[in-house]
Amino acid sequence: MKRSTTPITDEQLEAKLKQLPEIVDHTFASLTADEALKRRIQRAVTNPEPAPVRRPAYRTLVPALSFALVLAVGAAIGIPALTHQQPDQLITSQAAGSPTDLAPGNNSDLSGGRVSITNGAVPEFRSLWETGDNGNFPLIGVNGSFYRMLTSPSSVSASLLGASLGTVAEFTTEPSLSGTDVILSNAASFGTEVYAVNGMNGTLVAAEVDGAVRLFQRVSFNGSALQGRETLADTLQIAGHITAMELSDVGVVTDRSACEMLFATLLDNASYDSSGSLSANQSLLIELDNGLTVQLAVRNDKLAACGTWSCPEFFEEFEEAME
Repeated sequence: MKRSTTPITDEQLEAKLKQLPEIVDHTFASLTADEALKRRIQRAVTNPEPAPVRRPAYRTLVPALSFALVLAVGAAIGIPALTHQQPDQLITSQAAGSPTDLAPGNNSDLSGGRVSITNGAVPEFRSLWETGDNGNFPLIGVNGSFYRMLTSPSSVSASLLGASLGTVAEFTTEPSLSGTDVILSNAASFGTEVYAVNGMNGTLVAAEVDGAVRLFQRVSFNGSALQGRETLADTLQIAGHITAMELSDVGVVTDRSACEMLFATLLDNASYDSSGSLSANQSLLIELDNGLTVQLAVRNDKLAACGTWSCPEFFEEFEEAME
């Protein structure tokens, strides 16, 4: 039979629109993903059964019907691709590593439970300080001087332990409410021995936490930083022991004499800013000849660990050492 070429009237357009949900439901009920499906949908849309209708506005019906037809045809074309067997994936994915994993190109290594710094690509920002709960990081307080736990090493060698400083006399989850005349901790349990680290004097201490001897570095806490007439050198007694320096987003210095000169510049020129901490976007890691690494938080020309210090001269000299 010859198909009619009579133009579609407004009534026929409305009829098609009203019957479209029924047509799609009926068509999808016996869906098979092939070319025949596409032809069935096209026939159903162009030759529906007549039905009584109201006369709508022509300009409203045409865009609506056109959009509906696009959806129906798109379903007929797209569904076969979903039902057919897919080829081998072009993109593969891999789960991200732990927070201590290093990004590609980073020149640092955490293998063996310790940090090592080697010359290479520009290092990315990383922090060695442990985070904590309820706004308090894991710490030890020794008569008003505070030490924050480091993530590395995972266990301090017994050969690095110096004299005992005493035992934890107060274990508390709120160290900010405790006094400064006692050895306290929110990480090491009551009665745990606290040790100095050989050659580091007041810079580092160590104590057992959850079965492993962990390292703690001198820091500010609760507005407490320097004690009496202390200077930056008193809180970082590492001169003569530095083997490498890593300043994130800048580079690495591995020449020992250059590192010692940089550290001397820091001690000679740093001015005390405050007893508070620093919201850092960089870190300065200093590797020592005993295999340990200490850290200062960095932002602009300021550094912080035990107190916040300003020293633009250090950063200028560090960049010159990279040239």
